[in-house]
Amino acid sequence: MKKYDPSWGKWLYIILSWFLLFSGCSRDNKIETWPAPPGLATSDDFTLKVNGQPVWVEKLQSNMDLDSLPPWFTSVPYTNVAQQVNIANFNSSGPLQIVITCRDSVKSFAIHPYSRNITAQSRGKQLLFELPGPDKLYIEINDYPALCLFANPPENGTPKPGEANVLYYGPGVHQAGIITLQENSILYLHGGAIVYGALRFAGNNIRITGRGILDGNYQHRLVLMENAANVHIDGVILRNGRSWQNTLVNCKNVSYENVKVISFGNSGDGINPVGSSNVTIDNCFLRCTDDCIAIKSPGTEQVVDSIRVTNNTMIGYAFSDGLTIGFETNGPAIKNVLVNNCDILMSRGGSMVDGHSAFSIICDGPAHISDIYFENIRVEETVEKLFELNITDGAKYEVNPQGYINGVYLKNITWNAARPIILSGYDANHLVENVFFENCTIAGRPLQSVDDPVFQINNFVRNVVVQ
Repeated sequence: MKKYDPSWGKWLYIILSWFLLFSGCSRDNKIETWPAPPGLATSDDFTLKVNGQPVWVEKLQSNMDLDSLPPWFTSVPYTNVAQQVNIANFNSSGPLQIVITCRDSVKSFAIHPYSRNITAQSRGKQLLFELPGPDKLYIEINDYPALCLFANPPENGTPKPGEANVLYYGPGVHQAGIITLQENSILYLHGGAIVYGALRFAGNNIRITGRGILDGNYQHRLVLMENAANVHIDGVILRNGRSWQNTLVNCKNVSYENVKVISFGNSGDGINPVGSSNVTIDNCFLRCTDDCIAIKSPGTEQVVDSIRVTNNTMIGYAFSDGLTIGFETNGPAIKNVLVNNCDILMSRGGSMVDGHSAFSIICDGPAHISDIYFENIRVEETVEKLFELNITDGAKYEVNPQGYINGVYLKNITWNAARPIILSGYDANHLVENVFFENCTIAGRPLQSVDDPVFQINNFVRNVVVQ
């Protein structure tokens, strides 16, 4: 983590900026907070003030029975103990002055994503910095569990209790079990609410909104939608589901916006569009034990088309890609996928293809995968591989024919560390073809040629262009 030894000049700057902020503009920035729901733990690592106003910080720790988990899960150094994060969640507008107070002196810290270019100052037990407005950060201080800071924008169009077609969960604790949503309905989670349960629906015109928490308590997939259309999910925290957290099966016109997904459990994928089309995942934060976003077509008739993954922060904590297409690629086609303006902070752990990648396509079935665009992506240091295109034997999960990858475009990608880039076709009839790298950098140097030592390319790859 980055360490800072501020000079007198920097101290003068921060003192002046604090004076200006508290003497004027901060009073105009409304901060909306909520009391801690009963039963949730308060962090013993941090306290937080935003523009001088206290904000509650939760201590969220996994309560899984580690003895009951498979050996491959508990053998990983960072999953054989209870996982933990701290969470601060509030609404805000305008510039924000952040003061984090720790239980010990600040010796080291890092504020992710690095692309935010936040300048912070440590002062004894405090860490101080400014944010220009709402954002989602992953903050590491000393050796404490990370602080997930969720500064949300103000809510618009908030429904009221008792409105028609509105299922409203107000402040407090709710033991809901399985919630079945009907067509043309709204589910609202108040910022002070925690709902223990899961969502199931198959209808059209559904909205899930608010600033509250849906917690699966390791019992259920959090959100399972099948054959649904015109679904919008925004603002909420989704966490502690069993297996995949959000599963979209044969859905269309679905959008996630400003959603925070946290998983600790076995196979804890964040958001999985499965055989779906016209899906947008925008401005979301995903800290997942397994893949943060996984695009799949396990059914032989499932076509995946037009997936947009934009402006997200992804933390693949244990055995996880930031984003992957695959492994399940049994349908006819996966096409027209755009991943743009995303930060991948972490991707690590073992997999059926010898480790995870910051982002990848693992074709483990007969699908034709084409027209995939990765643009303006920033990958930080903690990754096993930078990028991978891999046509397998088709038998990693099931026994399938092999597939095809044709037309993958990478533009303005920054990798902060030198790790492998793997391009691997299966045979002369199942090739990886037409892969284009434009303006990509690795550890500060431009990627200029396929002769770069980071590349591992087998004999079944055609037309790789680096420019």
